[in-house]
Amino acid sequence: MTSEKEESRMLSKDEDNCLSESQHSQDGADKIKILIVEDDQTTQLLYDKGLFNQIFDKKMVVSGKEAILVYEEWHPDIIMLDVYVHEMTGYQVLKAIRTTIKDNETTIVMATSLSDKEDVLSCTKLGIEGYIIKPFSCSEIGAKILGYYAKKKPERAQEAAALCREIAKQSQDKHLDRGKPNTKEDAQDMQDVERGTSDTAAGKAEAEIATDKNPPGE
Repeated sequence: MTSEKEESRMLSKDEDNCLSESQHSQDGADKIKILIVEDDQTTQLLYDKGLFNQIFDKKMVVSGKEAILVYEEWHPDIIMLDVYVHEMTGYQVLKAIRTTIKDNETTIVMATSLSDKEDVLSCTKLGIEGYIIKPFSCSEIGAKILGYYAKKKPERAQEAAALCREIAKQSQDKHLDRGKPNTKEDAQDMQDVERGTSDTAAGKAEAEIATDKNPPGE
């Protein structure tokens, strides 16, 4: 007869094997390379926690000039650009990539606050795939970014999103096995990951910016 302690070890082993298989399938070149240009440490932590290592190969820089150097050497699939960073603004980095280097293949997403609405509209004219409203929840960031990445690489983004849901589900099951989540906020975060969407102020802000870009009657 299997004891509860042994059963717990067996479940953990099964979960680890499943995660190992997922990670193996996303090793090396299969991982999505994402360059994060962000100088706020708290936001950096949110990116790091919300973007699963099994899916994303991450590099973080704090200045626009450093972003250009890493971009040219590393050739990321996705660039997350804060609008305001040191040495070069996110807008200047975007302009250099899109107009000087003439790269229209890399997925570029701006990270902004509600007060940066006009900046987002300017960036949209240069060609961005989307924008993330700050502050954001780490539970929604992966699905959001993959949704924008799908504009360039739909099949790869879809595979990554499926793996993202699998990892999130395993994490949720593990919490439930341990009697978690302990708070309603934790439970809501898990549900946000499963849906791949979030009914937050970010969605409302996107609608507002979209309306400004395409006013009624055009």
